Amino acid sequence: MKTRNLLCLFVLNIFLATAFAQKIDYGQSKEQVEFLNLQCLHERGFTGKGVTVAHFDDGYDGFDKMEAFKYALKNGLLKGNYDFCFDTPIKYEGNGTHGTNTLSIVNGYIPGEYVGTAFDANILLAHTEYTPSETHKEEENWKRAVDWALENGADIITSSLQYNNFDEGEGNYTYKDMDGNTSIIAKAADYAASKGILVVAIQGNFGNSEWKYVTTPGDADSVLTVGAAGVDGKKAVFSSFGPSSDGQIKPDVMAVGFKTIVVDPNGTIRPGNGTSFAAPGIAGMVACLKQAHPNRSNMEIITAVRQSSDRYQNPDVKEGYGYGIPDACKADEILTEMDNNFGKSSLVEMEQLNYEIVKNKLCLKPKFEKSDFVSMQLYDATEQLIAESSKLRKKIKLKKLRKGNYILKIKLKNNEVSVINFRA
Repeated sequence: MKTRNLLCLFVLNIFLATAFAQKIDYGQSKEQVEFLNLQCLHERGFTGKGVTVAHFDDGYDGFDKMEAFKYALKNGLLKGNYDFCFDTPIKYEGNGTHGTNTLSIVNGYIPGEYVGTAFDANILLAHTEYTPSETHKEEENWKRAVDWALENGADIITSSLQYNNFDEGEGNYTYKDMDGNTSIIAKAADYAASKGILVVAIQGNFGNSEWKYVTTPGDADSVLTVGAAGVDGKKAVFSSFGPSSDGQIKPDVMAVGFKTIVVDPNGTIRPGNGTSFAAPGIAGMVACLKQAHPNRSNMEIITAVRQSSDRYQNPDVKEGYGYGIPDACKADEILTEMDNNFGKSSLVEMEQLNYEIVKNKLCLKPKFEKSDFVSMQLYDATEQLIAESSKLRKKIKLKKLRKGNYILKIKLKNNEVSVINFRA
């Protein structure tokens, strides 16, 4: 009897191990999910559940009938929709398919054929882009949609729209206007961010044209702006370059936007090109991170995504990669450190130094020799440099800083950099 019980227990353990080891069969979307190492978060059980993503785009034709969205509809993930072009509920025909494609990248779910980056996330659909024209009214629609998204509990806004040139008589923007503070839509995006929404925007598709640079609202300083790459990690030629006209590193990060696999209203699963298809991949990633770390703010999640990227220590502005390709699991680990450290006065141990915050002072306890120190830079949450010093200060007074999140980078002679995320 004892031997039989042990055998049963052994078989049960094998079954449980096999069950937990099972992975999602992504089908044709596998490479674009793995590009972000996002399957790692999915395996940890974070699929966007409980997080609400608002989509601002043109129409969502076919949404109510498509196989790709049956899972979302069956599970009540659609939390609201509104047509800001016509001031009515959205009709799922005759408005456009761009929104359908971008939505599929996040919420599409046909196991074995196609699985989105946050297939369990709640959905808000806003029709803000009137395809037959290009006017500033569409920016105003977007602005109105921000208030609607706030009222409906959005955690994230993802918008695959770009604005620079308009119909005759409307007045175009110039590259100088891409400063994050000029366009109607950039101001609206930063307003959304100030209210706690994490805004994901596109870099734009002018990399091989005369315009060349980022478009709005991707120029806003508090949004996560996404450029396009292929699954080989190389920047797509059409993906616009940075920086913004006021010197911000744009794009922030890259995702698959060249030969991205999307779903059409007729059910066809196909490749498509554009930074429009890179941004939703990142929107799904941050939805999963928000589920994993519900107490972390929009800017803290953006910080973690940037710092997880492969070019974070040496951002690439010239070639158009920004901070590079993010790693979902590294971002998860950075956010876990924030979960453990923020709001606590206990000593935090790092490889190169220890630190703690005591009586509004950031106290550094280096493990390296003073002769190895090169410099230290203090940045705000948007990665804008606030102060720098070539002298190592063991205590930094925080009273002079506004309340918020900050990043301290300490550089050593061996090119190693210690990065400290803290709250003042």
